Amino acid sequence: MHAFSKFHWTVFPLAVVIAAHTIAAAPQVSEAEGYDFFEKKIRPVLVAECYKCHSADSEKIKGGLLLDTRYGMQQGSDSGKILSARKGSDGKPAKSLLIQTLRHETSDPAQAMPLDKDKLSNEIIADFEKWIKMGAPDPRLGRSRKKGEVKKNEDHWAFKSVANPPVPTPADARHFVQTPVDAFILAKLQEKKLEPAPKADKRDLIRRATYDLTGLPPTPEEVDAFLADQSPKAFEKVVDRLIASPHYGERWGRHWLDIARYADSGGERTGFKGLYVNAWTYRDYVINAMNKDVPYDQFIIQQLAADRLPGVEKDKSTLAALAFLNVGKRFKNKEDFLDDQIDVVTRGFMGITVICARCHDHKFDPIPTDDYYSLHGVFANSTAPAQAPVIEDPEKNPHYKDFLAELAKIDKEVEVYHREEAARLLAGMLEKFGGYLLESRLAANARKGAKGEKFRTEVKGKGLEPDLALLCADWLKNFEGKKHPLLEPWFQFAKLPEDKFAEQAPDVAMSLAADASAADPLIMKAFEGKPPGSIKDVADVYSQVFVELWKEMKLPAYVTREMGMKVDFKVEKTGTTLMDAGMESLRKRLFASDSSLLPENGTMLAVLGKTFTDPETAIRGKVVALEFSHPGAPKRAMSIEDKPKVQESAVLIRGETGNKGPLVPRQFLAFIAGEDRKPFSDGSGRLDLAKAIASRDNPLTARVIVNRAWQWHFGNGIVRTVSDLGMRSEPPSHPELLDWMATWFMENGWSLKKLNKMIVMSGAWQQGSVASENALQTDPINQWLSHFNVRRLDFEEMRDTLVAVGGKLDPTMGGPPVRIAAEPPVKKPKNEPNVDLVQWNPYRRTVYALTDRSAIPGLFNTFNFANPDMSTGERHFTTIPQQALFMMNSPFIAEQVRNLMGRNDFPADGTNEEKVKFLYRVALQRAPTPEELQMADEFLRVNKSLPATEVVAGSEPTSLPAAATEPKPPETTSKPAAKPLNVWERYTQVLLLTNELTFVN
Repeated sequence: MHAFSKFHWTVFPLAVVIAAHTIAAAPQVSEAEGYDFFEKKIRPVLVAECYKCHSADSEKIKGGLLLDTRYGMQQGSDSGKILSARKGSDGKPAKSLLIQTLRHETSDPAQAMPLDKDKLSNEIIADFEKWIKMGAPDPRLGRSRKKGEVKKNEDHWAFKSVANPPVPTPADARHFVQTPVDAFILAKLQEKKLEPAPKADKRDLIRRATYDLTGLPPTPEEVDAFLADQSPKAFEKVVDRLIASPHYGERWGRHWLDIARYADSGGERTGFKGLYVNAWTYRDYVINAMNKDVPYDQFIIQQLAADRLPGVEKDKSTLAALAFLNVGKRFKNKEDFLDDQIDVVTRGFMGITVICARCHDHKFDPIPTDDYYSLHGVFANSTAPAQAPVIEDPEKNPHYKDFLAELAKIDKEVEVYHREEAARLLAGMLEKFGGYLLESRLAANARKGAKGEKFRTEVKGKGLEPDLALLCADWLKNFEGKKHPLLEPWFQFAKLPEDKFAEQAPDVAMSLAADASAADPLIMKAFEGKPPGSIKDVADVYSQVFVELWKEMKLPAYVTREMGMKVDFKVEKTGTTLMDAGMESLRKRLFASDSSLLPENGTMLAVLGKTFTDPETAIRGKVVALEFSHPGAPKRAMSIEDKPKVQESAVLIRGETGNKGPLVPRQFLAFIAGEDRKPFSDGSGRLDLAKAIASRDNPLTARVIVNRAWQWHFGNGIVRTVSDLGMRSEPPSHPELLDWMATWFMENGWSLKKLNKMIVMSGAWQQGSVASENALQTDPINQWLSHFNVRRLDFEEMRDTLVAVGGKLDPTMGGPPVRIAAEPPVKKPKNEPNVDLVQWNPYRRTVYALTDRSAIPGLFNTFNFANPDMSTGERHFTTIPQQALFMMNSPFIAEQVRNLMGRNDFPADGTNEEKVKFLYRVALQRAPTPEELQMADEFLRVNKSLPATEVVAGSEPTSLPAAATEPKPPETTSKPAAKPLNVWERYTQVLLLTNELTFVN
């Protein structure tokens, strides 16, 4: 076999998938995620819109269709299956009878659902389509329980108090037991007639530990030092060093950010709206808390109620923790936002799906709907402050003054925009001022509907602008009765009855002329000797005077923003002094900086709407860019605070906002707190709730975090459903071990660092990864842990490793997010300022990368990045061709190849063997075997004369943040170039594609 071919089989496994021309399936969601989607998106709609006619409680079941159970949904109606295609079986939702009825696309109008109602929103229908694509996951089994009929599940293991079982003492001839954890593992292995695997070699141990605790590979020097240390505590010293490393917080903080559904934006957004300027301070808080080993019970309390803790006024840094509640996805519906907060708190901390009780009592766990709305009241009485609080003294920042100066420029730009827009609109009326005065009398009752459309059509037919007519109407309304010199003549003449106008007008003119301060001289001069005979004559006089002013000022014709026309209005012209004294007086009355006639912002907003607000938003959006990128921007917390007046929440019957039931007190879950529970009394109740969750008496909290830590170390939890320990959960594989560890964890100060050290120091964790034949037959999923599970690097570990081995990893910690994905330029969105919103730095650790919900880079999703729309307890790994395509063709990989070969310590002048040994030492932390040296030599010799390989530019999955223009990479950053790889670079690339680099044994 050719040397390269033999090497190729060790390459990242997806190359084999591509070679077989396998088509990647869409990433599948887990059962828990599918059930959660059903409970949040599907069941509430079924309850609100369908159960009246299609449930066991219906007076008459229509169409033979029952939708209140999974069985009924699958059976379908008298017309056939509703979840599968009526013709064929391609499973496309568009052909599903259910989707057809929801879209009102059926041939029979009687099948359009909901019956006799408008079609459901496109968003709801899209949720049903997504649900069917998932495979229509449905947790419902039997009938719906009646309200208040809470299933008694007190005997469920997770709802019982945490026990403290004795540590077993199994026979241990091979000295497997290193910590009490191992005694439980060994006892179970012996019960199952299994033996633990031999201990992993030292090279595997340091690589495994370094990835586990820091998310990075060990350096060659660290490996050498450990291999040379023959002391009994050599490995413990490595573990202590890694746990003390600041990179520990980056790795374990990322785990928690998955739980917290962290992102830097709220999702659906336009322009700068929805970007979370201060979310990164929460990310930094989490990383720092992990590094400082903040006790986990305090970690919980700070994230729920830091603002209610003593001393917060003196040290506001912990306010950043409160973003845990606010950093989730933004929803159009307030109830969905509160539901998200309840979910992340109860699933994240306690592993219980309380949100299933939003519309009905929980189908599995003992959680009535009343308890859901008890927690609802806690968060409904909490809100984000009007101004995010500053959490560090900005005056200590040497760049702060410059930040304030830049901020003042933006404020001035907004001020100029407002003045320019007001002056432009006022100037637009001058040429036909009289016409606008006449039309303004009709505008008051012609704002909306058919009258509004008719009014706008008639105004346009007279050569006028409807917006200006509406503006004039508002303008006159504001000044009526205030005796303004310019408008008083109009108001006085407008009072005259039409049939007696000519008769009474001379008296009005004389009265105005008698009071020199009552009216502008130019206006009154136009009436001299010729009193008006109608209100139209008055309007003509105004037109005559204002047209002359318009000409004297040399103002441009009015231009709208409609149809994308360019506005070219120089506000400076309105400030140019006129030679004629009368005209100058008139100009000042209209356009002086203190003129009361310039339209106010509220008036312009009411008249122009988005054509006024969009440009203003774009200007103010520069503040977002400034706060993201300026080194002097003050550090703020995305915090939360209690509302001034606390109110209880009402139960929403079937989850419908318009169907309110009784008020319920804010209190903790009954099945945990017991019958003697008391309502929360401290403000919104967030602090009371936090203390109840972090209590040692809570049977769930310690079990959940210990189980999560176990999963992050071993790949699977003792309870595999790590975010659901309720009745739907799998039973724990080692229940006594779980309880012993939970007890030990609480007794040891809720310290995650101590817990992690105990696990890593265990014989179970230090086992080799080669399974025995007996283990493969008896325990194929390795739930009894007879060997260590081979683990694939996650996205962050893989990317950070590639940058680190190239010697380019930027060790900077914290700060605003950066863009790390090499992405093509995009067209700047309309009305968006040309600013570099997010700094480009492809060498920062991935934990600091911008996570924009509205535009997650394709690269992130390709490698199974956590979905920030929901709390993610477990990353699900997929194997798809795009992963291999990225590794083989991406300019990013080519850049890391060149970085590795361009390192200062690379033996550029050495022999081929010295170069190969260097590459193995840096990339794989070991020396090559003689066979690998021979394979490398043959590959280099055979391929020396072959043409260079092209890197396919733009082949990596990409997506751009919608609100960010494309900043150019700094000159110091070597942007990937689509130039050929030479033979050494191709060899290095193959080495970086090997399974050994991508997997931890």
